[in-house]
Amino acid sequence: MHEPPRIILLALLIALEQLKSPLTPEEKEALETTASQLYLDPDDWDFIKEGLIVTIEKNPDLYKNYQTTLVKLQAVKGNIPSELMPTKKELEAELVQGNKEPITFGHFEGEPDRESDEILNVTINVLRKEPEKTVKNLSFIERIKNWLSNQQNP
Repeated sequence: MHEPPRIILLALLIALEQLKSPLTPEEKEALETTASQLYLDPDDWDFIKEGLIVTIEKNPDLYKNYQTTLVKLQAVKGNIPSELMPTKKELEAELVQGNKEPITFGHFEGEPDRESDEILNVTINVLRKEPEKTVKNLSFIERIKNWLSNQQNP
């Protein structure tokens, strides 16, 4: 099944948040490379996705979490209520590390937009440094996880 980048990246973020063991230096480096690729050329998704999936598959726990979450996201066809998505204010508070501003793409005025790039923005920022720790700071991940667990199973 061909999933939009938003669904794949959201499944990755939730899988990382659920990860019990730390990522290896090689896995962190591979995810950082993915972040750089997403930042430089997000339109080259097919190529980026290939490398990302290889990285996910190399870590059995991450892969299991990813697959479980992906199935849940597929069951709701990726239709997540916009109020569960992160706001700019929330991301600024949760993603800023030191004096670094988070990287953002897309439109971020007013309410979160299902079609803008909030998930891309978050993913790039999370994968850049200590992904399994950074993702745990994101309150919207918990909101989406709770919402998904309350949906009917396929």
